[in-house]
Amino acid sequence: MRRFKLGLKAGLIAGMFLWGLLATSLLWPLLGLLLGRKAAFFQELIRRNWCAGVCRILGVEVEAVGEPCGQTRLWVANHISWLDIIALGARHPLLFVAKAEVADWPVMGYLARRLGTLFVRRGDAEQTSSIAEQMAWQLRQGRQIMLFPEGTTTNGERVLRFHAKLLHPAQLAHAQVQAVGLAYQDEAKTYAPFIGEDDFLPHLLQILSLERIHLRVHYCQPLPAGPHRDILAQTTRKQIVAALFPKEGSELCLASND
Repeated sequence: MRRFKLGLKAGLIAGMFLWGLLATSLLWPLLGLLLGRKAAFFQELIRRNWCAGVCRILGVEVEAVGEPCGQTRLWVANHISWLDIIALGARHPLLFVAKAEVADWPVMGYLARRLGTLFVRRGDAEQTSSIAEQMAWQLRQGRQIMLFPEGTTTNGERVLRFHAKLLHPAQLAHAQVQAVGLAYQDEAKTYAPFIGEDDFLPHLLQILSLERIHLRVHYCQPLPAGPHRDILAQTTRKQIVAALFPKEGSELCLASND
């Protein structure tokens, strides 16, 4: 019975990925030709429904702590897995900023490119500045952007230092920022992290073996537009640490007040 369920889930996920490839390769351009600017509404609807469908098949259950603010334009989160993108993409109309390596992932990388993901090459200051300008332009147009400022994924047991450069667009565009803390629970805490030299397909099979994936999403207090990028990086990281690791978060607050 377990093998049957696993085979069924694998077949459904393969079908969803195939639909995603067809939709982004054929349907999206066709909608653009037929509807012009109005196509964006239907493209976003397809994207959100696709993410929600993948979550249903994988058994992703999101527990929200706090409330997302409707005025937020730049979202800042810790990063654990490719699942982060799908789970958050099912909840919000987001444009993602990801490390350049994501573009080379099988299937997911192609979908990310077709969906307009902005890719950042670590250590390339000129390219990072170019991406920051694109982000500022998108923010001024009213788009919502999700940024993972650690620059890589972790096992979820710590939050790395946030790189401040890609928070500069929020300052340029006078955009409200909201931090989001992500924490997988139960078995998913062990199996969800996608780090180091992990390969996508073996990791996907590992994810398929789980009955459910419990993801706790902490929405932190929104920050008004205006603070310097370094302040934004430090503050959003402290908010996420306080949400995910209350004891460590309180120690950070005490240290900052000394």
